[in-house]
Amino acid sequence: MEIKVYPDRILRRKAKDVEKIDDRIIKLLDDMAQTMYKFNGIGLAAEQVGILEKLVVIDLRPDGKNQLIELINPEIIASEGIYEEHEEGCLSIPGYYDTVKDRKKWIKVKYLDRDENEQILETEDFLSVVIQHEIDHLNGKLFIDRLSPTKREFFKKQWKKIQKEREEKK
Repeated sequence: MEIKVYPDRILRRKAKDVEKIDDRIIKLLDDMAQTMYKFNGIGLAAEQVGILEKLVVIDLRPDGKNQLIELINPEIIASEGIYEEHEEGCLSIPGYYDTVKDRKKWIKVKYLDRDENEQILETEDFLSVVIQHEIDHLNGKLFIDRLSPTKREFFKKQWKKIQKEREEKK
């Protein structure tokens, strides 16, 4: 699978609910996980590979072991607190990282698993942040949208430099 890179327009579109979990969806989840691992990511939303369906894969790899989390139609149903300032990056904005200040510390997420069972996940800290980042993708939002206007201007300048360097490497 190819990862869509900013400013690809699909990254700004909203995903649709998965209506039926069938072999196609299972294969998509498997392919998304392989792609995430291939690019050393810790999360990937379907939009990032050009698919407008509410699918997310995450693996923080605690202790160096894979622990894949698959979320189908994820929805944050409760949240509390603010996670301390932290740097975020994105496979769709390669080479750029910046501080995000408005992620929730604790969230409760409702989603379907690959067997069509409704699940509830309560999590906090870094996993909470990663889930919020990926759900933002499903809503056509990128982490750079959460930056201050000044930082967004800085991003635009830096992004031009990053793009130029990427082109020179090709």
